[in-house]
Amino acid sequence: MGRQPVRRITKMSLGALLASGVVACAVAAQSDADRAAWNAMMLSPVGALAPLARDPIDDDARQANVWIRYGRWRYDVDDAIHNNVGVTLFRPIPFPLPSSELSLTGAYVSLSCSLCPSWVSAGASLSSTLWQQGEVDEQWSSLGVRADIGGAHYRGSSQTDAGSFATAVVAGVGVPLILNWHLSATMSPGIGQGRIALADGVHSGTRRTLGAALALIHASGLALNVGIQKIMIAGGPTEVGAGLGWNR
Repeated sequence: MGRQPVRRITKMSLGALLASGVVACAVAAQSDADRAAWNAMMLSPVGALAPLARDPIDDDARQANVWIRYGRWRYDVDDAIHNNVGVTLFRPIPFPLPSSELSLTGAYVSLSCSLCPSWVSAGASLSSTLWQQGEVDEQWSSLGVRADIGGAHYRGSSQTDAGSFATAVVAGVGVPLILNWHLSATMSPGIGQGRIALADGVHSGTRRTLGAALALIHASGLALNVGIQKIMIAGGPTEVGAGLGWNR
């Protein structure tokens, strides 16, 4: 594997890490609508679970279509740790472009405090590859788009629900390794809208997003993924996650 492709992946990963830590610091004071959007998106799968580094859609490539995912975030030292566990299923579809796939996710959000009720969430994602250079089993780069919709329900005494919709541009690169393994990396800046129903009414707003992921993928479809997701808000955390996927 050449040094240049490795540097491209390294720069992409470092860029996402640096951006996730510094962009929010430059954002002005947040409004109630901003905080509502942030909460709704962080409780939905788009914010609760870090993104996956997917290869461009290719009929000849075996990709993981079943994923077990874990994400973790904490707003500050006084906040409970939010542990998110989810299952995602992928399926190629012929629209809106031939290189498209649909995914469905179900997730469970538990908090580290013993008396805190949990959340359940679900979501769907539609992604399409717009441009690709190189084959999946070689060095490749790609550009695509993704749309996510999701919701969450609070299992406590109050009937609190949250929903979100987000879109992102997904830039990816990949390099072959040895023994039928290859490395894929993606970065996905985007924007989303969140809506949450609280005791004092319904609140909604819009937030920018930034995600990045790195996956080690075998030709059989087995894959290991690590990722980060940042829903931009002043002082907000970066969600960190991992995933295990396989083809069935």
